[in-house]
Amino acid sequence: MNNFESANFIGVPEASEYTNIPPETLKRYLINHEQFLNFKKEGRRYKISIESLDLLKKIRELYSEGLLKEDVNDNLASDGLPITITVKNQEEKGSISINDELSEIKKMLQQQEQQMTQQMQFNQKLVEELQKVSQTNQELKQMINRKDAELIGELRKGLSESKKMIEEASASAELEKKKTWWEKLIGK
Repeated sequence: MNNFESANFIGVPEASEYTNIPPETLKRYLINHEQFLNFKKEGRRYKISIESLDLLKKIRELYSEGLLKEDVNDNLASDGLPITITVKNQEEKGSISINDELSEIKKMLQQQEQQMTQQMQFNQKLVEELQKVSQTNQELKQMINRKDAELIGELRKGLSESKKMIEEASASAELEKKKTWWEKLIGK
């Protein structure tokens, strides 16, 4: 712990002297209202944040008004006091302010909302492009169908003409067969 950090925390005897609250009562307040107070436990000793001293006085006043532990917690919570969670890990013990964490979560949610808005705009543009591609595809199909119809019409016309020519040639061949040999010779 650095000097700045230790300067912000004092022991229970000093806190008792400042607040005029007996040390055992201070410890009980720390245990019963730990979510509102910023303190550390080092071995069996408590180190209280200087910022929490006025709050300890307020807790004392609430108890002197006859409030119970739950009522005191409700009163502190309704005052909008930051709630502190003590995190215990192997490396370091510390406190996290719920208000700070909620602010971080709020920032993250705003970022996600912005990203979602951007994604929705991108999706809308994509849908518009797909609709254009679909429309172009539809127009191409119609053009291909018209060309196919024209080609089929030309093929039918060509087949019809070919059939007519074959029929004429066939009729002509039949006539040639029916001619006698001397009509064939003279060429009538």
